[in-house]
Amino acid sequence: MNQIDHKERNAEKVEQMFSKIADRYDLLNHVLSLGLDIFWRKKVAQETGNINCYRILDVCTGTGDMAIELCKFWKGRAHIEGIDFSRELIEIGRKKAGKANLKDKITFREGNAEKLPYENKQFNAVTITFGLRNIKNRLKALKEFYRVASPGGCFVCLEFSQPKNPFFSKIYFFYLTRLAPFISKLLGSDSAAYQYLGNSIKDFPSPSELVNLIESAGWKDVTYRKLAGGIVALHRGIKD
Repeated sequence: MNQIDHKERNAEKVEQMFSKIADRYDLLNHVLSLGLDIFWRKKVAQETGNINCYRILDVCTGTGDMAIELCKFWKGRAHIEGIDFSRELIEIGRKKAGKANLKDKITFREGNAEKLPYENKQFNAVTITFGLRNIKNRLKALKEFYRVASPGGCFVCLEFSQPKNPFFSKIYFFYLTRLAPFISKLLGSDSAAYQYLGNSIKDFPSPSELVNLIESAGWKDVTYRKLAGGIVALHRGIKD
């Protein structure tokens, strides 16, 4: 696969990229994050626990790990909608939900984050995990998340960030730009997809800049906290 322009983020090309690596997607997520992605998703689910959730939308759901984690956290009391633009990733998610006996609790749908196929005020919480980076018009998407959230609902975003410690930052970006593509190739995936990953993280807004972007979409009381030495940042906002 040719290198995708991480600044342009052409939706069709990004979708093709993710669909192409679908069969190795979960394995590489776990390997490249050293298993921390599982812990991080639990943190996202916990952030929805401050309000009573009956319906939750997980945007850029991928193979459904976040949707499944939300379902487990809420012990089946909340119905989860998982939406993604990659049919291949969603199909894997459906199979995983079936194996976990959660088919009736999670609905997967193919769709675009910038134009959600839902009516206004449908969800008590909207989550997105490692997906905002890949959206072309992030502000438009954030406004869509706000539109479909019910009053009092929350938005939770987990995204890669840039560590502040200069020494750690150098090691981290060496890992991202050199080792991650090499490991992905060893495991039979497309190294270009993981070169895109490193570039998209480098170019992503800082946590404080992302706060401003989320607030400009209408969300209130937006806060963030860093995890794993600043490798990821967890943002949360509320809809009045």
